[in-house]
Amino acid sequence: MGRGAFEHNYQSLDLPELRAQLPDPEPVRLPLAWDSAASAANVDLFCGDNLAIGQWLLTRGSSFRLIYLDPPFASGKRYAARINGAKGTQSRAVHAYNDDDDLDAYLDWLQPRLALARDLLTDDGTLYVHLDWHAVHYVKVMLDRLFGRARFLNEIIWCYHGPSPITSAFKRKHDTILVYTKSRAYYFNADAVRTPYDEATLRTFRSSRKAGFGKMPDLERGKVPEDWWYFPVVARLHGERVGYETQKPEALLRRIIQASSAPGDAILDLFGGSGTTGVVGAKLERHTTLCDSNPLAIEKTLLRLRRLDPLPDARLWRYHTGTPAQASGDA
Repeated sequence: MGRGAFEHNYQSLDLPELRAQLPDPEPVRLPLAWDSAASAANVDLFCGDNLAIGQWLLTRGSSFRLIYLDPPFASGKRYAARINGAKGTQSRAVHAYNDDDDLDAYLDWLQPRLALARDLLTDDGTLYVHLDWHAVHYVKVMLDRLFGRARFLNEIIWCYHGPSPITSAFKRKHDTILVYTKSRAYYFNADAVRTPYDEATLRTFRSSRKAGFGKMPDLERGKVPEDWWYFPVVARLHGERVGYETQKPEALLRRIIQASSAPGDAILDLFGGSGTTGVVGAKLERHTTLCDSNPLAIEKTLLRLRRLDPLPDARLWRYHTGTPAQASGDA
């Protein structure tokens, strides 16, 4: 996990009310330390078990056009975060969450949360499930059964560079994002995510009208991205990283949110992690709900939201159920 000149990003709040041990009969709203400015977005942060919180949202009639899930990957690892950094002062590492259950236990834990996400989608909603090679094939079968194979939309490959000690195999440098829709009438805004054509493609089409087998694309409008995306990992994005080991880059969530939701839509992240979905959702004027069982993750999210201008209308909730928390979210 990167350190150095950006130690001041690795702060902590240590809010004692998030660490209460007694169960709550329903979510308890906690006061925030700042007044929200006029903003077109709001963010609800829930600290507690995401299954209980999601079921509570369902009983209240909540639904979401976009749900992004970045659960633990069944990696067999334990993850850390960095806190109490400042300019001239090195931060220290603390435990963040465990991802060391065996595969069967992991799948048994994940299945009801995937089913809940399906039930919380609007009829035109889309679910993105972010995983890697450890369990993605097992989860794909599970999602086929929950949604039906016809509702599978995409297998997105997020590619990235980085150091690796592997010398006995090809380096594992991609994650897989499975995309499912609630119905055939799903929302997808292709124009919101178009990217410029490669310069070599532009030269080819400009040199010959036969380059595209008689089909000339709108070169000025750009293209809809393929299902493989390159974005740098957060370790290479010094201005973004907040000392949460599995933090995801804002550019990745920006593309997902812009493609599958519109300004003013409600979006949900049941594994909020360091809060990337909430930060990008607020910037794009979405109404975002984030859950995480780890108070440290919620505190990292609050720190990131507090740096936005204008400040989003943020609400903080605690919902401890008295049951042991499983792994925290990754985003």
